[in-house]
Amino acid sequence: MFVFRQLQTKLFVSFVLLVLIPLLTLGFFSFRTATSSLEKETEQNQAQTVRLIGNNIKLMLDDAGDITSYIMNNVSLQSLLSQDYNGPVNVEQAAALAYLDNFKTAKKYVSFLVIYGQNGFLYRDFSEFYRQVIPYTDFIEMPLYTAVASRDGEAFWAYSSTPLFTYGHSYNEIMIGRRIVDLYDPDNKLGLLFMGVNRDAIGNIIQDIEIVRSSNIFIFDDNYNLVSSKSQDNELKKTLTDDLKLKRQLSLKTHSEIYDINGKRYSVASTVVEPYNWNIVSLTPLEIIRSEHRIMLNVTLALSLSLLALVGLCSVYLSRSITRPIKKLLRSMNNFKRGDFNQKVEVTSRDEIGLLTQKYNDMVMETNSLIQKVYVSQTKQKMIELKTLQTQIEPHFLYNTLDYIFLNSKMNGDDNTAQVTQSLTELFRLSLNKGKDYYTIRQELSQVKAYIHIQHARFPNRFVPRYEIDPDIFPFYTMKLLLQPLAENAILHAFNTKRERPGTLSVKGRKLDGQRVEFVVEDDGCGMSPELASSLLSGEAGTNHATDAINGQAGGTGYGIRNVNERLTMMFGPEYALRIESEPGHGTRVMLVIPLIYDDNQWRLLYENHGH
Repeated sequence: MFVFRQLQTKLFVSFVLLVLIPLLTLGFFSFRTATSSLEKETEQNQAQTVRLIGNNIKLMLDDAGDITSYIMNNVSLQSLLSQDYNGPVNVEQAAALAYLDNFKTAKKYVSFLVIYGQNGFLYRDFSEFYRQVIPYTDFIEMPLYTAVASRDGEAFWAYSSTPLFTYGHSYNEIMIGRRIVDLYDPDNKLGLLFMGVNRDAIGNIIQDIEIVRSSNIFIFDDNYNLVSSKSQDNELKKTLTDDLKLKRQLSLKTHSEIYDINGKRYSVASTVVEPYNWNIVSLTPLEIIRSEHRIMLNVTLALSLSLLALVGLCSVYLSRSITRPIKKLLRSMNNFKRGDFNQKVEVTSRDEIGLLTQKYNDMVMETNSLIQKVYVSQTKQKMIELKTLQTQIEPHFLYNTLDYIFLNSKMNGDDNTAQVTQSLTELFRLSLNKGKDYYTIRQELSQVKAYIHIQHARFPNRFVPRYEIDPDIFPFYTMKLLLQPLAENAILHAFNTKRERPGTLSVKGRKLDGQRVEFVVEDDGCGMSPELASSLLSGEAGTNHATDAINGQAGGTGYGIRNVNERLTMMFGPEYALRIESEPGHGTRVMLVIPLIYDDNQWRLLYENHGH
C-alpha cells in the first residue's frame, strides 16, 4: 500500500482528485459533442462553397460563349467574310476590325482571338505575345477543324489551344471555337472563330476561397482534364491529374463523401457545372478538420486547467497553513545538525506544535551556551600554543655574531664590522616589529637578507647568496620569521662539507596564482635523503644527522623548520605545509606557500578565525 511521506502532499492530492475526476469526464463528453458538430458544419460549408464556385465558373463560361456569339453574328464581320477580301478595306470592314480589337481590352481573361474566313480573311490578336497560326489550308485537314465545323455554329470547348499554332507549344489557356455561318443563309459557311480563355482567370475564382486551412479545390472539364486548381499538396495534384478512374468517381454526381487518397483521408464535395459537364471537386484533409477541432479541445483544456490550478492553489494554501510550523521546526533541526547552533523558531500558535517549538528553542539555547564555552576554551588554548611556538626560535646565532663583531673589530678595524653591525641592527628591528607577529613580505625579505648577509660575512667561502624576487609581492602580508629558519638550515648543514668552490643559496618569491604567494629556498649543497626530509617536518628521529637537527644541535635548525611548518599548518591549514625536495649530493629545495593577505584588517580576521 502506498503511503504518503508528507502530510501536505496527502492533503494536496486529496483536494486535486476530488476535482480532477469529474472535470475530466465533463471535458471528454464536451469535446466529443463539439467535434461531431464541427465536422458536420465543415461538410455543409464545403458543399455550399463548391456550388458557389460552380456558379461562378458557369458565369465565366457563359460570358465567353456570349462573346463569341456576338462576334460571329456581328453584321460588319458577316459582311467582311461574305465579300472578296483581296480589295481595299472599306468603312464597313474597318468598323468590323475595330469591333474585334475592343474585345481584348474589355475582357481581361481573353488571351487571343483568331478568325479564319472562307474568303481568305485571317484575323489574329494576342494579349501577351504574338504566335504563328496554322494556315487555313492546313488547318481544314486537322481533327480540331472537323470538331468545330460539325457543331455548325454551336460553341466547342477545347482543353488546349496547341493545335491552332505552328510550334506546338502548350499555353496556359483553354479555347472556345465556333463555325461562322451566314445569318440569312445557314448553308453558307463563312469561316471559323477561336477565342482563348486564360486559365489564371479561372484560377482566380478559387484562389481566395478557403473552406478550412489546407483545403484543395480542383476544376475539371468534360473530358476530366485538370483546368485549374488550388492545392499545396503536389502529390495529391499529380494523382488527380493522372488517375482517370479516381476523377470519374469523384465527379459522378453532386455529393459529399469520405475518400482515402495516397494514404490520407479526405472529405470530398463535388458539383457539376451544367451544361458544360465541368466538375468542381473540393478535398479537405480530415486531419486538418480535426486539427481545427483541437481549438475546442484547447479551450476546454484551458478552462479545466485553470479550474484545476485554482483548486491546487487553494489546496496548497490550506495544506501549508497546517504543515508550515512543522516544516519550520524540521528545517531548524537540520540546520542545528549541520552545525548552525544559533537557531530559534518563531512560536506562532498555542497548540501542541507551538508548545513543542518553545521547548525546542529552550533546548537549543542551552546547548549553544555549552558549545560556546567549549569553543572559547579550545580557541584560547590554541592561541597560547601558537604564541609559544613563535617564541621558541633560539637566538644562539645572535651571540655568535656578537662574538664575531667583537673579535673582528678588535683585530682588523675595517668596514666589514660596520656592515655586519648594520645588518644585525636590521635583523633585531624586524624581528621585534613592535611586538606584532606579522609584517609585509618586503620586511620579511629584508630580515632574511640581513641574516644571510651576516652569515655570509662569517663564512665568505662557504656560499654565495642569490635572490629572484617578484616585486609585485612586496605589499602583501605574512607572519614573521618564515624564511630565516629555512636559510639557516641550508647555511649550517648544506655547505658544511669541504668544497672546491662556494655553494649557491637561492631565495625566490613569486605569485603562484591569483590567490597565493610561493617562496623557494634552494641550495646546491650536500642534500639529504627523503627519510631525513620527512623527519625534519614531523619531528620523528631518523639518522644521527636528523636527530642532531631535531634536538637543536648544529644551531637547532631542525627545530626551526618544524616550527615554521607547524605555524603554517596551524594558521592556514594542512594544505599550506612545507614541502622539501632533496637528494643526497644534489642539493635541497624547500617550498613555502601562503595565501595573499592584502591589509591589516584581513590579517586580523585570519588570525582570529585561524586562517579561515
